[in-house]
Amino acid sequence: MNLLGIEAFLAIVEAQSLSKAAEKLFLTQSTISNRLNVLENQLNTKLVERSQGQRFITLTSEGEEFISIAKRWMALQRDTEFWINKESPFKLSIGSVDSLNSHVFIEIYKKIMQKETSFELNISSHWSNTIFDLLESYEIDIGLVPRLIKTNSLLSKPIFSERLVFISNPNFSNYDDFVHPEYLSVKKEIFLDWGGNFKIWHDSLWDPTDSIEIVVDTTRLIFEFIDRPDAWSIVPESIAHSYKEIQPLKISEFVKPPPERICYKVIHRDPLPKITEPLKIFESYLLKYIENNPFLTKI
Repeated sequence: MNLLGIEAFLAIVEAQSLSKAAEKLFLTQSTISNRLNVLENQLNTKLVERSQGQRFITLTSEGEEFISIAKRWMALQRDTEFWINKESPFKLSIGSVDSLNSHVFIEIYKKIMQKETSFELNISSHWSNTIFDLLESYEIDIGLVPRLIKTNSLLSKPIFSERLVFISNPNFSNYDDFVHPEYLSVKKEIFLDWGGNFKIWHDSLWDPTDSIEIVVDTTRLIFEFIDRPDAWSIVPESIAHSYKEIQPLKISEFVKPPPERICYKVIHRDPLPKITEPLKIFESYLLKYIENNPFLTKI
C-alpha cells in the first residue's frame, strides 16, 4: 500500500483542502495531488471530488469509508517503526482530561512506573472531543473521559462515578455544612462546566443569563480564586479533598445535589495487537485504584 498517498489523503481529510494539506506536509500542491492520484489508481476508486475553483474538497462515499482503513495503515506503520527500533513492548499512550489526569489518575501512573520497570507511559491531557479524535487515528491507545461522543469506531464503558460537592474558603466565607442552592449568589461562583447533565441541573437552579463572576476551564484556576470574599465553586469530591490537604478549604454538601460525574473508558473497536498486554496491566491498576478510593463508586 502507498503510505505516502495515505498520508496525503489523511492530511487532505483533516485540512479539507489540497493546498492546506500541502502546507501541513511541507509539500507542493502538485505533489499532494500526484500522491492522491497514485493512491486512487492503486485502489481503483475515486476518494476525493476535485473541481476547479472549489475551495473545499468533498469526499466520495468510498473516500468516507477509506478514512478508518487509512488510519489503521498509518498506525501499523508506526508500530513497524517501533519494532525496528526495538522500543519497549509495554508502551501505552493514555489521553484524559486535565482534572482526571492531575487529581485522580496520577497515583495510578506513579504506581505503574514504580512496579512495572519495563512499562512506558505516554500521558497527555486534552478536551474530550480531541481524545476521541486521537483514539480514532490510533495516536493514543486508551481514553479516560467524562463526556461521550457518538462514534462507530470506538467502544465506551463507564468505569466510575463521583459526587460533586460545594467548596469555599472558610477564611473568606461562612457557608453551612449543607447548602441550599436557591440561597446562593451565582455571581460569586467560580464556574467550571462538568458536563451536560451538570449544566442542565445548574440551569434549573440559576438563570443561565445571569452573569457569573469567574468562568474557568481547569480545576487549578478554581483554587487560585477561591480565596475571594464569599466565593464558591462545585468540584468532584476527590479533587476537593486533595486540595484540602494543601490550602484552607471547606467542603459542604448540597441539599439538592447535582448529578454525579461519570468517567468512561474508551478504546478502539479494533485495537492494535501491541497494546493488548500493557492495556491489561493498566486496567488492573485502574480497577484496584477505583475499588480502594473512598470518593469513587465503581460502575
